[in-house]
Amino acid sequence: MYLPSATESAAEKENTTNKEVHRKNKEKQKQDNCMATVDQKVTIDCPWSIYSTIIALTFCIPFNAKHSLLSAGKRKYVQVCVQNLSELCFQLSDNSLKNSADCTDLQLVPLNPESQQVIYSKQSIFFVWELKWTKELPLSLQCLFSVSFCPATSEEQSFTLKPFTYEFQVENFFTLYHVKTEIFPPLGAEYCKTGSLCSLEVSITRLVDLSEVDRDEALTESD
Repeated sequence: MYLPSATESAAEKENTTNKEVHRKNKEKQKQDNCMATVDQKVTIDCPWSIYSTIIALTFCIPFNAKHSLLSAGKRKYVQVCVQNLSELCFQLSDNSLKNSADCTDLQLVPLNPESQQVIYSKQSIFFVWELKWTKELPLSLQCLFSVSFCPATSEEQSFTLKPFTYEFQVENFFTLYHVKTEIFPPLGAEYCKTGSLCSLEVSITRLVDLSEVDRDEALTESD
């Protein structure tokens, strides 16, 4: 999102004091918006002039997204987390996740509410899709997440904004381990009670042999 700032007059460009005031006002404007910002500069060259005009643009990033792959038994899920980086509240709608490879044997079944959702400042919202396949899982999955958004306040809903998109790739999503945990009461007791020492049993079963790359990463992460 681009939030235009006040333009400088010719007098301000030549006056150092006014430049400092303009800089502080711009910084104050950024603090008021409280969004993550990206500053860009555009250089305009005119064929009838030897001078270049530099225009500073500040783009505000309203969201940050990240993905993860979840597994429960033989079922697999793709989760996308959307975090609101701004001080504004937005209304989210029409979320979708598409496989750009158009694999007919694979389906992404949404488990999200179809109604509109309000994401508040600094809040995170999670979207989940279940993976369903008929033959075999592909080696990699190219995904494109998209969600429409607009300011939640009625005064600002007139803005026309493009949907927020997030593209990512999922690879090596085979289930390597099956983890099962169980808590047992002390010997001679029927139930677990507060203050009593109980035992926790963790069972880890390897389902697939680790590849050389996964083995190296596992040694690097956990030594």
